Amino acid sequence: MKKIALILADATLTGAPIHALQIIKAIRGKDYRFLVICPNGPFTKKLEEEKVDFKTVLMRGPFDRKSSAQIRDIVTDFKPDIIHCHGTRGTWLGLIATRNLKDIKKVYTEHLWTDNYHLPSLAYEQLQKRGLKFLSRYADKIIAVSKAVRNFLISEGFERKKIALIPNGVGREYLEISPIKKPDTAPMILGCVGSLNDQKNYRMIIKAFYLLKLERPDLNIYLQIIGEGPLKKNLEEMVAKHRNINELVSFPGRVEDLKERYQHFTIFINCSISESFGLALAEAMAVGLPVVASEIPALSELVDDAGIMVEAKNKEQIKDAILRYIDDEKLRSEMGQKAKDRIRKKFSEEVMVKKTKELYLSVIPANEPESKK
Repeated sequence: MKKIALILADATLTGAPIHALQIIKAIRGKDYRFLVICPNGPFTKKLEEEKVDFKTVLMRGPFDRKSSAQIRDIVTDFKPDIIHCHGTRGTWLGLIATRNLKDIKKVYTEHLWTDNYHLPSLAYEQLQKRGLKFLSRYADKIIAVSKAVRNFLISEGFERKKIALIPNGVGREYLEISPIKKPDTAPMILGCVGSLNDQKNYRMIIKAFYLLKLERPDLNIYLQIIGEGPLKKNLEEMVAKHRNINELVSFPGRVEDLKERYQHFTIFINCSISESFGLALAEAMAVGLPVVASEIPALSELVDDAGIMVEAKNKEQIKDAILRYIDDEKLRSEMGQKAKDRIRKKFSEEVMVKKTKELYLSVIPANEPESKK
C-alpha cells in the first residue's frame, strides 16, 4: 500500500481543498492510504464526513516554525511514500519540514501564481517567488494546474523537467445537471462565484451591471455574487450608492451547494484579473451555462471559443457581452452546450485524477513490487 500525506494551509471548501478531496475520493482504497495535514475549518469537517484521516496544524505563515515542527513530527510518524504539498503556505511549510527526509518523495502543486498575479507589497511578492523557487529544489515533481501556471514557473527559472501540466478537473456531478428552464417572466440571474478580493475584479462587474440597467432599465435581471472575503463590506457599500441597482445585487456569502445555485443562473461571469485555473468558471461551464470571462491566459485556455471573452478592466465590453446573451436565447443555449462539451472532453475530474495517479507512480522507486502498482 502506498501512503500519501497531503499538506494544505487552506481549510476552506474551495480551490486546493476541493482538488485534494477529488484525488483522495477517487483513488483511496486497498492501494492508497491518505493523511491530510491542514488547519481546522470547513475542510476538516468535510474530511470527517468522508472518513478521511487528518491532523490539524495552525500554519499561521511561511515562517511558522512551530507548525513546521508539527508537520515534521506528523510526517515522521505516518511514514508516507509521498508528501503532496498544495499552495504557497502549505508548500513552504511542508517542504521546509520534510526537506531532510530523503526517503520520502515530494510533490508540490502550484494553485496560485501566474504572470498576472501580484501581491500588494512588491518586496513580499519577490520574497515569496524566490522562496518557492529555492524550496522547489526539494520537490521531485511540480504540478502546474494550467499552462498559465506552467509558463510562470518556467519564466521564474523553476526546473523545467520537474514541471508536469495537470489541469484541475470538474466533478461528474456538475456535468450531470443543466440550468433549470424558467418561464419567460422569471428574472434572469447573472452569477459570480469566488472569494471577495481584488483579484476577482467584482467592482468592474458591478459597474458593468450598473451601465446595463441604465441602458436597459426594462430588463428583469439580478446580479448574485457568491463568496466571502475582505471586500464584502466595500462592495456592499458600492452597490448601496446606486439606486438603480441597490436592490438587484446580492451577496449570499458562502454557499454549501453550488450546483443548485448554478442551475438557477442564466449567465455566469468571471472577469478576474488573475486566475491560475478558474474552477468556479469550469463548474459553471460543466453545468451548461453561457459564460463571460476575462482574456487572461488561464481563462482563455479554459474557455477557448466556448464563451465570450472580454478585457477585464473594460466595463463596456462586459456590459455588451452580457447583453448579447440576454437578447439571444439561441446563443445562450448553443454556448452553454459548447461549454459543457469542452469541460467533459478537456477538464474532467477523471482526466485530472488519472494524470495525478500516473505522476505518483512515476516518483515511487522503480523497484516497488509490481503487485503494489
